[in-house]
Amino acid sequence: MNKTPLVITAFVLLLLATSCDFFRHMAGRPDSSWIKAKKARLELAQFRRDSIEQARRDSAAMAAKAAADSVHVLDSLRHAGKLRYASNVRSIPSSWLNARWGVVVGAFSSDANAAKLVSKFETAGIGCRIYKTRRGLNIVLAAPCNNVSDAISAYRRIKELPFASKECWVIVNE
Repeated sequence: MNKTPLVITAFVLLLLATSCDFFRHMAGRPDSSWIKAKKARLELAQFRRDSIEQARRDSAAMAAKAAADSVHVLDSLRHAGKLRYASNVRSIPSSWLNARWGVVVGAFSSDANAAKLVSKFETAGIGCRIYKTRRGLNIVLAAPCNNVSDAISAYRRIKELPFASKECWVIVNE
């Protein structure tokens, strides 16, 4: 009795029983390992897209919160009388101001007192300028900046200094 057809049949059955990957591979079709790798790449790409989208949402939420906080703080300053517009302050023409925002920390009739306050603020790391009005008053403007959040943080920082006046206020150059 010839065992060859029986061996061939058993071999073919063994191949069929193991998986279809062999035949897919032979036919040039994707096999299970290729499908798993492709699925992993797609999941990674989706994870990256989701991460980027979440980062964008977080960034937008932080910006919205910062804007809302700024508006809230500005409203609080306005309500407390600590926010003034340059157009409403006659002694400070808006053409003097080289920045949109600043903190007025003092007004002195004496040049020496104004210079002394400027040196204290500059020692603390806050830039200042002295503006002299037509009536001879020396107005000290600290932390000129063009950003509302910088102005608010400068105002808070100035209020914490031991030599800073409680009467300082934020000025806006419109």
